[in-house]
Amino acid sequence: MSDSIKSSITGYGLVFKRVMKDTSISIEAKALYSYLSAYAGANETAFPGVSLICHELNISGKRFQKYRKQLEDNGYLSIKRERTNNGFSKNIYTIEHNPVSGHFVPVQNLPGRNLPGQNVGTTINSSTINSITNNSQTINTSATDVTRERFENWWKLYDKKLDKKKAFSLFKSALKKHSYETIMDGTREYLKTITNKQYQKYPKTFLSQESYMNDFTEETQPTGQDQLERMKYDLSYWD
Repeated sequence: MSDSIKSSITGYGLVFKRVMKDTSISIEAKALYSYLSAYAGANETAFPGVSLICHELNISGKRFQKYRKQLEDNGYLSIKRERTNNGFSKNIYTIEHNPVSGHFVPVQNLPGRNLPGQNVGTTINSSTINSITNNSQTINTSATDVTRERFENWWKLYDKKLDKKKAFSLFKSALKKHSYETIMDGTREYLKTITNKQYQKYPKTFLSQESYMNDFTEETQPTGQDQLERMKYDLSYWD
């Protein structure tokens, strides 16, 4: 029995994103798919024994059969029995990256074999394209809403209101380079240094200069500085 559960920690395989994005597949079935992909490596076939699979995934044979069937039913896995030289038989698992399941319609031609029952050369109809377009628009709208909400949080925190439209544009650009948390944390640290509101940088200056990336831990804001000194040393005064 010990010979049947010998394993190796070397090697890797490819896990296709379309499988991970298929909501009809449970997380346990995706784990089994990923496991078999790791054994397949750069190929599409793998043949670990059932006892080895159950041992390494720490699952029962019944659970293994359940999630294996789920992958088969959705077209991600095909299994063939093959007899070995010693008279025993083993399972050959073939990972199907281009499933023939009816759970969702493929939106592009992906590499893969033609399986029985698979439509070849099917043209994507306009309703499918419209669905894809609408989904994309929904995602874009959702992303814009999140960005707007984050900006409003920052705008409320910064508490120096001028040229909001320009500030929003700069804030969106900042999010492409830095995380929201970095911007917010840097802004809070900067505001701690402000003892006189008139010396606080205008929003567009603060964002364009990426001042939220500065280290303010040892910075102290000058006190008693008159207007002339402010004009001489702080360029943001002129923005």
